Amino acid sequence: MSPRAEFVDALFDRLTLRYGHAFLERWEGLALDAVKDDWARELAVYADRPEAIEHALGLLDPDEPPTATRFRDLCGTAPAPAFRAGPEPKEPQRAAEVRRKCLRPVTPRTGRERAWAADLVRRADAGERVAKYNLRMALEALGRQD
Repeated sequence: MSPRAEFVDALFDRLTLRYGHAFLERWEGLALDAVKDDWARELAVYADRPEAIEHALGLLDPDEPPTATRFRDLCGTAPAPAFRAGPEPKEPQRAAEVRRKCLRPVTPRTGRERAWAADLVRRADAGERVAKYNLRMALEALGRQD
């Protein structure tokens, strides 16, 4: 049995306990597996969010068993899950080394920072078609206001 099917089976058990026969009579004449498949599709987003399911169970009308779409809508009113920090790395020294390598400052290549701008302006002056935005950025990089 898939985890998704187990999730819906457990939910159906809880709703049957709460509403009794009234819950299952709602789908009398229909294949219960098809009904559960529909619930699984509707609640797929919340299958890994038990706090949303519990929230929806707390909001249910005590006299009226829910439909799949009504239950999904109630799950949607649950507050967003709180941010949880990831687990600490298993090798903190290795993690620190990787961070140090990846976050080290990169020294610029002197003399080449604005070579692209000068080349673009030269091409535009020679009559080549150059996008106006690119030409404007090149002129700004060279400190010219042409």
